[in-house]
Amino acid sequence: MKLLTRLVGPRTRRALLVVIGAVMVLGAAYMLPRFVADFGFIVVPLVIVGFLALLALFVVPVDVLPALALTLYVLIPPRVLPQDGPLGALPLTSIVLVVWGFRRLILSEGNPERTDQERKPAPFKLAALLFGLAFFVWAALSLLRTPDVQTSLGWLISFTAGALLPLAIGSATKEAARIRDMWLLLGGWLGAYAVVEAVVRINPLWGTLYDALGLPDAQHWAVYRASASFGHPLFAALFFAVACTLAIGNWLTSRSKGAMAAAVFSGLGLVATISRGALLGAAIAVAFAYIAALLIRGEKRWGRFGFIGLAAVIAVIGLFQFDAFAARSDSREGQLSSGARDTALWVTFRAADLTSWFGSGAGTSGITGRLFADVVIESALLQLVIGLGLPGLILFSLILASAFLHALSQGAVGPAAALLTYAICISTFNALDAVRPMHLLLGCLLILTLNPPGDDSPVEPELTPAARKVSRADATH
Repeated sequence: MKLLTRLVGPRTRRALLVVIGAVMVLGAAYMLPRFVADFGFIVVPLVIVGFLALLALFVVPVDVLPALALTLYVLIPPRVLPQDGPLGALPLTSIVLVVWGFRRLILSEGNPERTDQERKPAPFKLAALLFGLAFFVWAALSLLRTPDVQTSLGWLISFTAGALLPLAIGSATKEAARIRDMWLLLGGWLGAYAVVEAVVRINPLWGTLYDALGLPDAQHWAVYRASASFGHPLFAALFFAVACTLAIGNWLTSRSKGAMAAAVFSGLGLVATISRGALLGAAIAVAFAYIAALLIRGEKRWGRFGFIGLAAVIAVIGLFQFDAFAARSDSREGQLSSGARDTALWVTFRAADLTSWFGSGAGTSGITGRLFADVVIESALLQLVIGLGLPGLILFSLILASAFLHALSQGAVGPAAALLTYAICISTFNALDAVRPMHLLLGCLLILTLNPPGDDSPVEPELTPAARKVSRADATH
């Protein structure tokens, strides 16, 4: 990074900004007449607003941008955003992250002196970067064998901008703290909104927006499933599950009342989505967070380990006996969904055999899968096997594992549990190929786990009564 700063001096950076501005002006001059011809003059104020918004991204503090990207993703459903042409390859929310990376890497903004903790060797963080680079190279090589270059190239651009870019940033502790706080804030408030939505069985805010835009209602299940601002209950469940485990992990190591409130409301929001896979993933991650926090604090009361495990099992069994979950499991679409998952597994093995387990090309799981059956591959991990083969799945898993282990090595239980939740949840629906804006969530989680905020440092271990007496005796001498 220092070498890059020397090579790209202040004059070079200013010249680069001038060149970028000139390219934008020329591009607008070339494209604007065509858009006006197709859509009318209303596109002119939209272009001006877009240009001002892009300009604002270069003015606000650089450490705010990832949390801003997360907020935009959460509050503006992907269903209402354009996803054709260049915006299909680079979603609007990921553009914010690209500007952040440009300002951090090229303009060298927001690069504070590293703390003593950050100067220590971080082998898992380095491993995440190397595995991320290898994943990018493997995905780029898949362009040589893909049946649809546009689809694969668009997926690679989106995944690189939304998920892999944070691996290249050396230190982003401020950004991680803002992401954590924003995730908990949004998870708490939207979780409460999802509960209200489930009770009244309508989506007052975003449902009205969909009606105004003429978008179809997503509710086609036997039971009402809350979706809040996300446009689909599975997308909402992923966000709430991560928020809940992040909040509980943070509370276990900091005893923050705000974190506990966020855990309660985001957990209720998760239940309101009636998403079985996300609920199970959250339960596993919460149990892990509790055990990890006990180990980090040096807790020796092993009976608590058995208690939390038993409580987690009882809680999950109890929730699945809840009427809405039982109705969902017994409904026709619930049974069809289970059958479709079995078919998807069969299709994955057939597609993998077709390409000798090297993959048919990034983002092409749908194209290749339809050669064998007209079924949606409802697992991001199976999609990776079809598109990028076994090497792609292994490299993706190693990125997550490295970030997970780095967070644990820093005592950051919350971020580690949140990433574990994410990994479990995306294995239950098509999160990577079908919804490219969702790549941003992985990028934010990688920022969190690779740059854990200071508030997640472990608290002091509890003292036994005998130890307290010794401590008081030492203090009196």
